[in-house]
Amino acid sequence: MTSWTVEGIRSTVGDFDLGPVNLDLGPGGAVAVLGPSGAGKTTLLRTIAGFVPARHGRLLRDGVDVTRWPPERRGLGYVPQGLGLFTHRTVERNVSYPLEVRGRTDALRASRPLLERFGLATLARRYPAQLSGGELQRVALARALAAEPALVLWDEPWQALDVEARHQLSLVFEELRSGARIPVLIVTHDPSLAFSVADRFLVLRAGAPRFHGEPGALLQRPFDRFTARFAGYENVFDRPSLAQGGPGSLAAWLDARAGPGGVAFPRPAPALDPAAPGSWEGVVRVVRPTPEGLALTVAVGPVGVALRQPSTADGRLPGVGDRLRFDVEEKSLRPLEAEDEASGAAG
Repeated sequence: MTSWTVEGIRSTVGDFDLGPVNLDLGPGGAVAVLGPSGAGKTTLLRTIAGFVPARHGRLLRDGVDVTRWPPERRGLGYVPQGLGLFTHRTVERNVSYPLEVRGRTDALRASRPLLERFGLATLARRYPAQLSGGELQRVALARALAAEPALVLWDEPWQALDVEARHQLSLVFEELRSGARIPVLIVTHDPSLAFSVADRFLVLRAGAPRFHGEPGALLQRPFDRFTARFAGYENVFDRPSLAQGGPGSLAAWLDARAGPGGVAFPRPAPALDPAAPGSWEGVVRVVRPTPEGLALTVAVGPVGVALRQPSTADGRLPGVGDRLRFDVEEKSLRPLEAEDEASGAAG
């Protein structure tokens, strides 16, 4: 089992600068790389893979500096966003390709266990154009593992997959981590994937690390609007929208407690007794059923506040046009940094 260290890595693609990035990846560990489009997530993976040269810093494999090694010598598997499968080769010939490159005369036979492992044996003679999105992802991962990597770099594994395909791929992913104990670095825009599989997060913005730590820290203290929304906060307001509220309004109350980038807070529940006093009152504009109850959007002056009515609530459920009262606990507010200034959260 292998450990990897990313030590102050910097790289440049055109006018874009990445880094410095520091990471430790131990056996079975998983780090989710987050950030808006253009943050440098794919550039980071390609730099670690060796496709983009590092200008500064080091990549260590079990303490050995492999920064200047070519991609094929680093001992890692890279699954790109476009998957990079050979359209003219069958499933089995795609999976066996890394072994063929190594000169293995038994490449097809040696790759057979991977086909079985990822449920691809019955699809072995098909071509990529004949496969579903989930099947294509499994082929790409099987091919990456055929090279017996000590690290897997996976760019947007859940992209464009349906619910069942995501579930099947999550089982494959868990086996990869717990069974083979191969560390994984994942780029994703999917919060459910990130929180279900990653033990640490790295947040990038404009090429620079903004946060590196455990998921719980990001949940409790999101530092800007992007991370607040990624962490599941559905009430996220910037300062310009809050400034539209008049004196005594909810918007003005929030504005007085917001950070430079605004404020976020979880969905509060409506007051169970409509006659009970509440700090704020609004008109229901949207009602959406969920397994946890009703998701509501209530207009309160210039802001729309997301509420959640638990499914266990008694009495008539609220509908569009109803007026609801609710409280926003001050301790639940999360002041946010400006997105172009959120540089102090890297760890």
